[in-house]
Amino acid sequence: MHTASSGPSPVRRRQIRAFNLWDGGMSAFSSVILTFVFATYVTNAVAAEGAMGDAAIKTARDHGSAVLSTAQSWAAVAVALLAPLLGNLADAGGRRNLLLRITTLAAVITVAVMPVVRLDADYLWAGAILIALGVVFSELAGVFTNSVLPQISTPADRGRISGTAWATGYWGSIICLVLVLFLFVMPGTGLLGLPAEDGWHLRAIPVFVAVWILVGTWPLLRRAPAAPRREGAARWTPWQGYLDVGRRLVRAVRDEPIMLAYLVASAIYRDGLGAIFSLAGVLAANAYGFSTTEVIVFGIAANLVAGFGVFLGGRADDRFGSRAVIVIGCAGIIALGIVVLAWSPAGVFWVCGLAICLFVGPVQSASRNLLTRLSDPGQETESFGLYAMTGRAFGFLGTAAFAVCVTLFDDTRMGMLGIIAVLALGLLAFIPIRLGAAGRPAGPADGTEDARAAS
Repeated sequence: MHTASSGPSPVRRRQIRAFNLWDGGMSAFSSVILTFVFATYVTNAVAAEGAMGDAAIKTARDHGSAVLSTAQSWAAVAVALLAPLLGNLADAGGRRNLLLRITTLAAVITVAVMPVVRLDADYLWAGAILIALGVVFSELAGVFTNSVLPQISTPADRGRISGTAWATGYWGSIICLVLVLFLFVMPGTGLLGLPAEDGWHLRAIPVFVAVWILVGTWPLLRRAPAAPRREGAARWTPWQGYLDVGRRLVRAVRDEPIMLAYLVASAIYRDGLGAIFSLAGVLAANAYGFSTTEVIVFGIAANLVAGFGVFLGGRADDRFGSRAVIVIGCAGIIALGIVVLAWSPAGVFWVCGLAICLFVGPVQSASRNLLTRLSDPGQETESFGLYAMTGRAFGFLGTAAFAVCVTLFDDTRMGMLGIIAVLALGLLAFIPIRLGAAGRPAGPADGTEDARAAS
C-alpha cells in the first residue's frame, strides 16, 4: 500500500517527476511566447513595420494589440466550448492520455511554425492566429495534465505535489527566459549572432521554445498513468458529450451547489491572477518606462519569486488547507496592489510586484488541488474541463477592468485598480462557500489512502 509514511513507489515517483517537468516545459509558452517576447514582436515590430512617424507607429501598435486581443478572444471561446467536451470524452472513453499527447504535440507544432511570421505588417493576423492556436492547444493539454494529479498523489501530499509542479513551471520559465535573453536578444542580436534582418533573431525564438516544450513534456506523455474508462459509459459522440456536459451542469445546479459556487468564484479570482501576469509587461513598459531588456529581467525575477512562493505554498496547502491559502493569497495581492496604486515610484512597483508574485502561484496551485478534492472519483478530467470553461467564460473580466480603468483615468498605472476589483469580487464570492473537509488539510486517515488509479 502506498502510504504517507512509506512514501510513493518508484513508479509513482517517476510519474510525479514527469508531472513536474510537464509544467516546466509548457510554461515556456506562456512566458516567452504569450507574455514577454513573441507577442511583443508581433504587436510592436510586425504591426508597426513600414509605419512612418510617432503617431503612425502608435496607431499601428494599438491596432496590433487589438488584433491580438481579438484572436485571443476567439481562443477563449474555443477553449470554453472544447474543454468540457474533451474532458467528458477523456473520462467516458478512457482516452485522456491520447488527448494529452495530441494537444501537447499540437502546441509544440504550432509554436514551431511561428517563424513564418515575417517582419511585415501583412503577417500581423498570421502571428495573432498562431498565438491564439497555441493558447487553445496548451490550455486543453493543461486540462488533461491537471486530471493526472489525483492519480499520482494522496490527499495528504496533493498540495505539495501540485505546488512543486507549479514551482517547476516558474523555474522552467526563468531558465528559458534567461537563455532567450542571452542567446537571441543581447548583446545586439544575442550570442548566437543571428541576423536582425527581417527579424530572424526573434523569429528563431519559437523554434527554441518548441524544442524546450517537447523535451519537458515528453516524460509525462510516456509515463502518464492509465486513465480507466468510466463504468457503463455509452459510445461517445460529440452530441452525447455535450448532452453529458449539460447534464453535469444541471446536476451541479441541483445537487452540487458547492462545486458550482466554487467554479464561479475561482473563475473570477483566477482571471484576476491571470491578468496580473499577462499585463505585467504592459505596466512595466507603459507606466514605468521599462525597456525590452528590463521587461525580460523583471519577468525573470517575477518567475523566480513566484517559484519560491508556490513551492512554500504547496506545503502550506497540506498543513493549513486550500481555503486558507486562497484567502490569504488573494488578500495579500489586493493589499500590495493598493500600495502600488498609492505610491508611483518604480522602486515601489519592483518591490510590491515581486511580493505579489509570492502569492499568485500558491493561489493557483491551491485552486487546482481544491478542485480535485471536490470532484467525484473518475470525473476529474470532466471537472477540469468545466474549470477551464468557467475560467474562459469570465476570462474577459481582468483585461476589461484594466482597460476601463486606464481609459477613465488616462493612466496605465490605474489599470491595477481594475485587477484589484476583480480579485476582490472573486474573494468575496469564495469566502462564503462551505467547503467542509475539502478546504481543510487532509486528516491522518486521508494520508494513508492509496493514490487513485493504477500506474
